[in-house]
Amino acid sequence: MNIENKKQFATILLAVGLGLIAVLLTSQYVQNKVVQQTEFLAKDFQKKNAVLINELELMKKEVGRVQQEQAALAKAQQQLRLVSQSQEMSSASPKPPAVQMAAFSVRTPPGKRALTISIESLAAVGGLVNPGDFVDILAHLKVPMNLEDERAKPDVVTTVLFQNIQVLAVGTNFKPLANEPAYDLQQKTKTLNVTLAVTPEEAGLLTFAEANGTLQLALRAPAEESTQRVQVASWESLSEFVKEKQGTELVVPESKATVRSVEKFSPQKGISVDMEEDLEEEPKIQIFRGGRSL
Repeated sequence: MNIENKKQFATILLAVGLGLIAVLLTSQYVQNKVVQQTEFLAKDFQKKNAVLINELELMKKEVGRVQQEQAALAKAQQQLRLVSQSQEMSSASPKPPAVQMAAFSVRTPPGKRALTISIESLAAVGGLVNPGDFVDILAHLKVPMNLEDERAKPDVVTTVLFQNIQVLAVGTNFKPLANEPAYDLQQKTKTLNVTLAVTPEEAGLLTFAEANGTLQLALRAPAEESTQRVQVASWESLSEFVKEKQGTELVVPESKATVRSVEKFSPQKGISVDMEEDLEEEPKIQIFRGGRSL
């Protein structure tokens, strides 16, 4: 092989080597670019993902805030409805304004006395009586048939003693109850101390009736202020009532005394007991007022 051919062969080998080096460098460059681009895309994705996560957290907080505002608005609307209903009831049946003072005595109406009676929860409208209510007072009285004979068995008479009596307090509570647990507590209590607003004379009569019988309360509607004249509860009055209202003849024991109503007695407000006296023999029922026989 001559020198010229050797030069050509060397040139070819050099060109092939340079080509291979160029291919390797190009491949390394492309690989580096791919790695850089991949890292750049990964970092960009992480940034965008973090932004999305922050936006989602902000959206959750905003939704929670809106829900709280809606709940507060619903509560305010409910309170507004309750206040509106209370105002409507107050305008329908106006009551004296409540005295915002600590002393209980200022809650007693002028001309009245605060008197506390002990009464079974069931007899106090099942424990549902509330300060500010108005009630009728019924009495189951043990009326003696013979004052001279202490062994004589007394007769039990049921009657309405007073009507439209204001309840000032139940126990130590003199503010209207506002929740069910308080009513539940009153119902579970066997005996309640109920404080009423009565006149001085009514206070004496009520104390006398409590000492000689048991008392019961009948709750009145807030708008009802009128009183009615009613009879002493007896077999005769029950029979007359059933016959008049239901048209039913009720067979009752015959009375041993002939009685008639005495119109010379004018009952005071709230007292609705008719006096009865015997026309043929000694009275079988005596009515007491202030501890004296009428």
